[in-house]
Amino acid sequence: MSTFLIIDDDISVRKMLEQLIMKNNLGKVVEELGSGEHAAEEIMFYQPDIVLIDFLLPQKDGVEIIQSCRSLGYKGKFIMISQVDNDNMIAKAYENGIIFFIHKPINRIEAINVIKGVCQNLQLERSVAMIKDAVFHIDQGKQINPQDSWKDQITPVFTDIGIVGESGYKDLLKLIGEIIILKKKSKSSNYQLQDIYLQIAEEESLLHNTPVLARTIEQRIRRTILKGLQNIAALGNDDYYNNKFTEYSSVLFDFKQVKQEIRHINNPKEDRGKINVKKFVEGVVSKLNF
Repeated sequence: MSTFLIIDDDISVRKMLEQLIMKNNLGKVVEELGSGEHAAEEIMFYQPDIVLIDFLLPQKDGVEIIQSCRSLGYKGKFIMISQVDNDNMIAKAYENGIIFFIHKPINRIEAINVIKGVCQNLQLERSVAMIKDAVFHIDQGKQINPQDSWKDQITPVFTDIGIVGESGYKDLLKLIGEIIILKKKSKSSNYQLQDIYLQIAEEESLLHNTPVLARTIEQRIRRTILKGLQNIAALGNDDYYNNKFTEYSSVLFDFKQVKQEIRHINNPKEDRGKINVKKFVEGVVSKLNF
């Protein structure tokens, strides 16, 4: 069972999240804070598995607190609670390793799905660690890799959201493969997508003996992910409780943008939902055992 620490200056939000955690048997709330002033110290003291943290807080904002905790060696998970629409501010959160968002005003379905997803990721990480430890002790002299191929694990996910066979599907796989390599080396989410697009473009240029632009790679990948958003939104529009919709709408996409795409489906005059490549890729990687 996971432990939680909630940081939000709105007591009603803190109580709602605590109630959702308790009623759905997701874990135990060890502490609640109403400001960011001493948040990093409290997180390091309690060492919760998951921190639910408001983006905008009195004294110290959520991103600053996350940076402080990471520098102090905190290894737990952060879920950002946000009503911010500013793309630059949201990008800053992604750059600091935040891939899970709960939007304000809080939607109970979204909140439960996001928290459950993070809890499942934690359980998977613990199981993998136990397997690796067991294998290591069975025979330290042998290099045994108990994991499945990451591509085999990804295929069912991409099949569920209907993007297998899209023109940018192979480019997306290459992107994820490069990010997995980087994560194995550094255990960090601090990478630049543009650098990886350029690398893939250079490899394709050499392979096909014709120039391929990084921008072309990026566009293919974005169109493929956008198709996934459209498919998930269509599922949610038909049935808000569809298993695939509840599983992927918050983990792979910004739930607010999924709802915007649903509005577009029902009224084409509405703007379409938007995708965030890093959010999508990090969400996919979080589901992998590698």
